[in-house]
Amino acid sequence: MEYGSVWRRAGKEYPRLEGDIERDIVVVGGGIAGFLTAFRLTEAGRKVTLIEADRLFSGTTGRTTAKITCNQGNVYAELYRRYGRSMTSLYYRSQVDAMCAYADLVKEYGIDCDWEEGDGYIFSRGNHCRPEKAYKALRNIGAECELVHDIRPMKACCALKMSGQYMFDPLKFLHALPADFEIFERSRVTEIDAEKRVLRTGGGSVKANVIVIATRYPVINSHGMYFMKLRQSASYTIAVTGRHVEDMYLDDEAEGLSLRPYAGGTILGGCDHRTGRRKRGGRFAELERNAAKLFPGCEVTDRWFAEDVMTFDGLPMVGEYAKGLENVYVATGFNKWGMTNAMAAAGILTDLITGADNPYAGVFSPQRGVRGAFFASLVNAAVNIAGMIAGALGISFVSADEIPSGEGRIARINGETKAVYRDEGGRLHVTDARCPHMKCRLKWNAETRTWDCPCHGSRFDADGRLLDPPAVKNNRRVSGESGGEE
Repeated sequence: MEYGSVWRRAGKEYPRLEGDIERDIVVVGGGIAGFLTAFRLTEAGRKVTLIEADRLFSGTTGRTTAKITCNQGNVYAELYRRYGRSMTSLYYRSQVDAMCAYADLVKEYGIDCDWEEGDGYIFSRGNHCRPEKAYKALRNIGAECELVHDIRPMKACCALKMSGQYMFDPLKFLHALPADFEIFERSRVTEIDAEKRVLRTGGGSVKANVIVIATRYPVINSHGMYFMKLRQSASYTIAVTGRHVEDMYLDDEAEGLSLRPYAGGTILGGCDHRTGRRKRGGRFAELERNAAKLFPGCEVTDRWFAEDVMTFDGLPMVGEYAKGLENVYVATGFNKWGMTNAMAAAGILTDLITGADNPYAGVFSPQRGVRGAFFASLVNAAVNIAGMIAGALGISFVSADEIPSGEGRIARINGETKAVYRDEGGRLHVTDARCPHMKCRLKWNAETRTWDCPCHGSRFDADGRLLDPPAVKNNRRVSGESGGEE
């Protein structure tokens, strides 16, 4: 079965950027966050240019589970513990406002996007009712929710329930919104002079008055230190035949199941882990076993992989890219709640750029003091440093001759350490063992047959073609068994 999500909808094709141009506002990244930011800024009367590396919505937006919900469970318990009532309340309100904004747009433009209202459940299958902490935090800020028990079909002991949540087809929704702004596709930004606000692509360059980086993971390394503040999390999703649930469910375990219905069946996701930190496969098989257990007789129709950027306090980072860097903004760290946070980010960025007040700008600010994150930051730094040291040492005791068909390993070939994959036909695919982003040693993902960076989450196919940022260039490829560079 080939990889691909259920959200498949071909949209209008846009040209590639060619030549050198000057523009007012340039948004980099054609996912839902970048597109909604361009849309809101255009509504505010600004001239906007959107630049996308591939096709619009081809990244995480096209691989989401597409839940529009403010029921984010443990997020609220953690925020309340770290920051108290006021900040938790503001974040909750930002999510409610985002939900309402989607509903308003669907109604205003009459968008047919399989829009559905349903209940959202964050459930616990252990003996201890973990959602109770989130329930107490939410009740303390006046949120409408309830704690319920004996949740079927999950066989859960308890769950945090919120009514009036939404589901939709994100690509149908986005393609139906009027794009009254300039768009360039297949125009990957490979270099950014942040201070002069000049962006360069393979086909040209843009001099901008304002830049918004909405590439999921920020791609400017010279400012902001985002490579120390963030990590990327991988998740796996399948779709099965039959509409087996009518509402949205999420296990409160870190690797727990996520379920929702869609027009043609049921979506199951989960099995999360830090990108690049798992060598063996079996994640899709695990989801399929869960599906067969929950819904006997169902058949898998689709499967896909996605990445999400995680912060250490559960709050996104939306606002000025870095102190002292004028007119450069960022939207990142949505912590797996990308639908609501993309809409919230679009509103915050529009207000910041146009000089309007926004009640949530301080909560989402990348310059906020992140509380209680010392240990997590230390672990993240250790992982990054270890990856860069491994990349610098370039040592492997595995010979390329030892690699079985269908597997990839860091191995010695022609006296050098490389990332080597042997396909089912026995041919070797050889690329640099180090990620071009910050030279961390890559890890083979047997599930997706990709080379993943354990430091910052860049991903490449077996031939080194870039799949996901923050890297902005392909990995250096070496041809076949001869070891000659291509």
